[in-house]
Amino acid sequence: MGNSVFVLVTSGFLASAAAIAMLGWSSVRAARQGQVERRRQVVFDAYAEREIARERLRKAARQTRDSSPHGTILQLH
Repeated sequence: MGNSVFVLVTSGFLASAAAIAMLGWSSVRAARQGQVERRRQVVFDAYAEREIARERLRKAARQTRDSSPHGTILQLH
């Protein structure tokens, strides 16, 4: 019983170490190829586009609200 626990714990440790090592090597390889900067730029661009779209929606809602002939628009949900 004690031997099988040792084998399971050791196997889990080795599998975790191997997974971490592979992630580390893939990060190093990506950094060498300049992919990290490109990925970061893509993420920032997507965030900026979402924020711009969100601000356009806010402005459109404000204009709709401000241009109401009755002063207030009733919204039914």
